[in-house]
Amino acid sequence: MNRKKLYIFFSLLSFMGYAWLGWNVVEQSAHSSVPVVCLFKEVTGIPCPSCGTTRSLIELMRGNVKEAFLINPFGLVMAFAILAIPLWIAADTVRRSDSFYRSYGMMEQVLASNKWVSISAVMIVLLNWFWNITKGL
Repeated sequence: MNRKKLYIFFSLLSFMGYAWLGWNVVEQSAHSSVPVVCLFKEVTGIPCPSCGTTRSLIELMRGNVKEAFLINPFGLVMAFAILAIPLWIAADTVRRSDSFYRSYGMMEQVLASNKWVSISAVMIVLLNWFWNITKGL
């Protein structure tokens, strides 16, 4: 993927993430709960590895870091990503740089060429999935 397409993709992804989070905050304040819209959970009856990420982000917005972590640790990762990536892309655009593009390419290359890094990443996702199932998300 070229630089322009990657930056547009991640910008749109970030915008959609903010829109989704905003909608959930509004829904929760209006109805005191957030509807579950995980297709995987609806079909299988078990939570997916990312189930609870939105609730985790909402708890982070309230300042409840421990609660956010207990709901789903991926929420902390997602919070960092939705804050850092748009700022990084904006900085690259202003500076006419491509540091995000190059970093993304290096990360992609590491995951493709180093099986232990890839296996570790998959294991983290599987452990989180097991934890989600165990705590009955």
